[in-house]
This record gives sequence, C-alpha cells and structure tokens, in this order.
Amino acid sequence: RPVSRNPAIQRDISFELPKSVPFKDVEESVRTACGDVLERQWLFDVYEGKGIQEGHHSLSIAMVLRKMGENLTDDEANQVRDSVVKALVPLGARLR
Repeated sequence: RPVSRNPAIQRDISFELPKSVPFKDVEESVRTACGDVLERQWLFDVYEGKGIQEGHHSLSIAMVLRKMGENLTDDEANQVRDSVVKALVPLGARLR
C-alpha cells in the first residue's frame, strides 16, 4: 500500500457486544464501514463486570484513519466513526 504524506486521525470506540459474536466479524464490519480511509485497527481493551449485561463484554477499538492525497477533516473522521457504530448494530453491539 502506498504511503501518504497526509496526517492520520485516530478514533476510538467502546461498545458492549454479546460474547458469542466472533471478533473477526467485528473486524470485518469495521473494515467495511471505514473503507479506504482505514489504515489500521486494533483491540485495546476488553471489560467484563459491573455495568455489563450477562453474556456480554465491552470491547474498545482504536482506528487510524488517513486519506491518500488530502487531509481527512475531523468531521469526515467522525462520520466514519459513526458509520462503524451503525455497522456494528446488526452484530448486537451497543455503544458505551
């Protein structure tokens, strides 16, 4: 993949999700929702306990977003983040 000279923007999301949902499904939903601007994603926190529904866990994902050839604005990055949240709803996810 070519290297962009434009700066990256990071967005993090945390959501509650049934434990039965495979993480590869979450990764694919994030990848699809972000499209070409997703440079990388990673899971940085898993929480189970007080405040989390039985049979669920909380996952936190970081996403590095970057456009090739132009700067990604905060509004555009927020729209991508919102698209990811919507894409995770069919998996049973709920934003925290």
